[in-house]
Amino acid sequence: MSRISLVSFALLLVISCVARAWADPLADEMATMNARWDAAINNADFGALLPMYTADATLIPPGAQPVTGPMAIRNFFAGRGRSVRDHKLELVDVLPIGNYAYITSHFTATLVVNESGKLSFQKC
Repeated sequence: MSRISLVSFALLLVISCVARAWADPLADEMATMNARWDAAINNADFGALLPMYTADATLIPPGAQPVTGPMAIRNFFAGRGRSVRDHKLELVDVLPIGNYAYITSHFTATLVVNESGKLSFQKC
C-alpha cells in the first residue's frame, strides 16, 4: 500500500469517527419519532400516535377540515384504516428554534385504492 493510500485511509477513518461524535442528538430523536410514526401507520396502531401530539397539535390535511388534539388526530388516521401501506419518512433537515424543532422529511407510501389494485406515489 503506498504512503498516500495509507494516509488517505487514516484520514477517512478519523473523519468517520469524528462525524459520529458530532452526530446531532435532536436529529436522532426526530428520526426515531419518524420511525415510531411509520410503525403506527403501517401497523394500523393508531393509538400509538396519541403520545406523539400535544393537546394543541393541529393536523391540516389537504381536502379535509383541520383537527386538533391527539384523539382527533388519531381518529382522523383511524378513519382511513389501512388505506396507506409501506409508509416511510426520511429525515432531511432539523431546525431547532427555541423550544421547537421544525423538521423536513420526505416520505414514500403505497395507497391502497381497492381490493384489486394499488397506487404508489412518492411525495417530497
